[in-house]
Amino acid sequence: MKDLLTALPSVESVRSQNDLTGRIALITGGGSGLGRAMAWGLACHGANIVIVDRDITAAETCAREISAGCGTRTLAVRADVNIEEDVESAVKQVLEGLGPVDILVNNAGHNIRKPLIDYTLAEFDSLHEVHVRGTFLFCRAVGRSMKERQRGVIINIASVLGHVAAQNVAPYAAAKAAIVQLTRVLALELAPHGIRVNAIAPGYIDTPLTRQHAPEVRDRITQTTPLGRFGQARELIGPIVFLASDASSFVTGSSLIVDGGWTAQ
Repeated sequence: MKDLLTALPSVESVRSQNDLTGRIALITGGGSGLGRAMAWGLACHGANIVIVDRDITAAETCAREISAGCGTRTLAVRADVNIEEDVESAVKQVLEGLGPVDILVNNAGHNIRKPLIDYTLAEFDSLHEVHVRGTFLFCRAVGRSMKERQRGVIINIASVLGHVAAQNVAPYAAAKAAIVQLTRVLALELAPHGIRVNAIAPGYIDTPLTRQHAPEVRDRITQTTPLGRFGQARELIGPIVFLASDASSFVTGSSLIVDGGWTAQ
């Protein structure tokens, strides 16, 4: 009997592990920023892409860009991720337009930075409605068809602030921590149905949002990041493709930190 520990897989099977050809990936908040970059990366590996965004113009622009550049099928859908009717309608449109979702990326989100006593309840609610409620609603809506087909991948975009503490981000950090724990719970619940659930926890990435930081804040972040710089949106492509593909077939319930070493200190 051949020793399974020494029997190496074929070159072709190793090289094809990241192949997503024919799979349907839905990215929330995919019209700009990190979502746009991750959608592009998944499409470059063959996935058909659904861009869900409350800004339909941005979603349609991104979808056209991906279709022209990667040659994969795309669909743009307008939805507010925290509105149940929008989420259910979006998933129905995808089923009718492309087919069942194979890869769900819950990326939609925003941040409001200020001291605790300055937050309004409306600001607190808005952060949790988008990050936590939105992630839950899409996991539930897409999870139904994944469970029926006994396969699927869910990737939730968390944050290093869901793992470590920082000042002036209390509602955001709490919401991201909730996403990390939701990821773990769903990984356990859905594993028997062939569904893997993981999270990506980005650190400080150079985006329009982080460019709003004061120069001294950006300098401090750079100085306290071991790699000495902000990350780039394209540097999330590798992690998202890894978790979406068969390369991570034995990975579930994990949170992949992408932060230039910031949390290693």
